[in-house]
Amino acid sequence: MKYAQLADKRARVYVLVSTWLVVWGIWHVYFVEAVFPNAILWLHYYAASYEFGFVRRGLGGELIRMLTGDHFFAGAYTVLWTSITVWLIALAVVVWLILSTGNRSERRIMLALLVPVLPFAFSYAIYNPHPELFGMTALVAFSIFLTRAHTSRTRVILSTLYGLTMAVLALIHEAIPLEFALGAVLAIIVLSKNATGATRRICTALAIGPGTVSVLLLAVVGRRDIADQLCAHIPHGMVENPWAVATTPQRVLDYIFGRVESHADYHDWVCEHVTPWFNLDWITSAKLVAVVGFRALFGAFLLGLLFFVATTSMIRYVSAVPVRTFFAELRGNLALPVLASALLVPLFITAVDWTRWWVMITLDVAIVYILYAIDRPEIEQPPSRRNVQVFVCVVLVLAVIPTGSANNIGR
Repeated sequence: MKYAQLADKRARVYVLVSTWLVVWGIWHVYFVEAVFPNAILWLHYYAASYEFGFVRRGLGGELIRMLTGDHFFAGAYTVLWTSITVWLIALAVVVWLILSTGNRSERRIMLALLVPVLPFAFSYAIYNPHPELFGMTALVAFSIFLTRAHTSRTRVILSTLYGLTMAVLALIHEAIPLEFALGAVLAIIVLSKNATGATRRICTALAIGPGTVSVLLLAVVGRRDIADQLCAHIPHGMVENPWAVATTPQRVLDYIFGRVESHADYHDWVCEHVTPWFNLDWITSAKLVAVVGFRALFGAFLLGLLFFVATTSMIRYVSAVPVRTFFAELRGNLALPVLASALLVPLFITAVDWTRWWVMITLDVAIVYILYAIDRPEIEQPPSRRNVQVFVCVVLVLAVIPTGSANNIGR
């Protein structure tokens, strides 16, 4: 079936949905840049450097310091928008693969239009541009290349490159290798068709081993007595800080409509809210999470779980590839995904971003599920009228609601 053979009415529906996505995408970018700018939350990930020793999250700041010298803000904004751009390019490649793989079908169009509104996709990049966007891009690239690899040698090389990339990215943010270990293992098992068990085990070790070693090195030898030195190194500069006045819904509206302004000195804000955390070890971080307690974090956990269930359900609904068929590919290889899932536990123990961790788990599963589904015969089946109606309603709503902004709702 050719896309040109779609009924005119159906074709108009997909054109309208595409237009809706573009319009709301432009609005979301405008909102975070001009209406409610929150860059102060993300620039701090590049505040630390190796000027005073080996410290976690120091690589990003070190590269900015080496390349831009005293022009920290220009360098930090460049890195921030680079992370957003590469992730959006990765999503565009996924959409292109969905549309270009196999026989063209209406369900492929639906799946391609669904991808941008998933919790980890466009709105996550715009509203929550953590450094892990680089890791997300690496996972997508690794998964795509595995679908093109047909020999054990190629798979081993790809796994080695991915593992080394994770080892480097751990120096930008220590959570990155742990977040995407599950996705890498699922890709190795599900997308490496006809690979032997031995090859899969070797690829798993090469893909998740280097990053895990980097995380352990940061935990063991990374400096913890460095907050004051880092603070002295942070540059001064006024940055929009809407969170200082966003204490009530009315105050939020006042800020949005320009009735109040709010700026903060970047140096003062980071020294107050960020650098003290560099003195904490992993045990102290775990104790702080315990103080917050599971009851307080339950809402964040539940929301993240809802994202996971809703995402996998929509992929199944749109692609017609059952979830059980996807997970059946793991039969006989459950030990490796269980091992990779265990690496996620330290994230929940040492940090309160429980919704965020679930969004990353959702990405781990969803990206492999999508790449698996586009090669299945079920996706060639024509959708029913109800399928299309439900799809349109879901996509239109999710385009408006930035689910990716839910970094830790519920805590």
